[in-house]
This record gives sequence, C-alpha cells and structure tokens, in this order.
Amino acid sequence: MLSEKITPASHAGEDQSSAAPGPAEFADRSAHWNKVQVGLAAVARRQGWSTTQEDFDSETLSNLIIANDWLNAGDIVYSADNRAIALRDLISADDIIPILRDRAKALVGEEMAAGYPDVSDLHKGILNGALRAWIALCCAPEFFGVENIQPHKLSDLDLDAAASVVIGSEQ
Repeated sequence: MLSEKITPASHAGEDQSSAAPGPAEFADRSAHWNKVQVGLAAVARRQGWSTTQEDFDSETLSNLIIANDWLNAGDIVYSADNRAIALRDLISADDIIPILRDRAKALVGEEMAAGYPDVSDLHKGILNGALRAWIALCCAPEFFGVENIQPHKLSDLDLDAAASVVIGSEQ
C-alpha cells in the first residue's frame, strides 16, 4: 500500500477564513435558545389543548376556551400529552457510517475502501455523543411531539370554569 503525505488544509490552499462569530450570530443563537427554552417549558407542562388536533399550545382547557371565544358547549376540542424529541432519534452513528463507507468507495474504489470504516461500539458511542452535543448546541428542536390525543366535548361547566378564570384575573 502506498502512503501519501496528508497536507493540512491550511497548506493546501483551501480557504481558512473563518471569522470569529459576530454580534448577529450571537443574537441568532440567543433567539434560538429562547425558542428552545419555550419548547422545553411546553414539554415540562406535560399536556396541551387544541381545537384542531395540530397546535397543542394551550396549557389548560380554560386557556384554550379563553383564546377561542367562538367555542360553545358541545364543540369538540382535543388534549394530548407532550413528548420531548429525543436527540438520538434525529440522527445516529448508524446513519453516518454508511455514508462514510459509500463516499470512501466512490473516491478510491471498492477494493481500497474495503472494510472502511472499521468502527467499534465505543467509537459509535463517541460519534453519537458528538452528534447529540452538536444538535443541542446548534439546532436543538424548538418543538415537541404529542401523543395520546383525546377528544373532549365541551360542557357548560368547562365554559363556566373558563369564565371564572377571566373574572378572577380582572379583580
């Protein structure tokens, strides 16, 4: 097997101009983390309410009724349990390793890349940790999943409870 000296990118003429992050990038990151915190708070509240089975962003049934003053007794609304998105479900080493293998074979041929990459479970764990850390730092989900969606038929008691919340907040 022939060996070839690997020249670092800085010596190979590749662009190395990575300027330090500026104020705009920090502002973008701050806005992103604020959304992530809102998403985490939504998951922490465990349950959401919706009129459409899609946006479960009302924390309580009373909040949903107050925000949708067109609702009447007999209308159907929905509750659901919030579920955090597990970072490991977004991508894993098992997604990345075949890409490395395929690209290596495309670059140097099937025979030269045979057995590449030879990755142990420890190495997969390291890559999985790095992927989750990167996701958490750079693009953490600002949303959550829902499960156990249940219809709820509004009653006069539900509407009265929402009205008492409104009246109580005006005092």
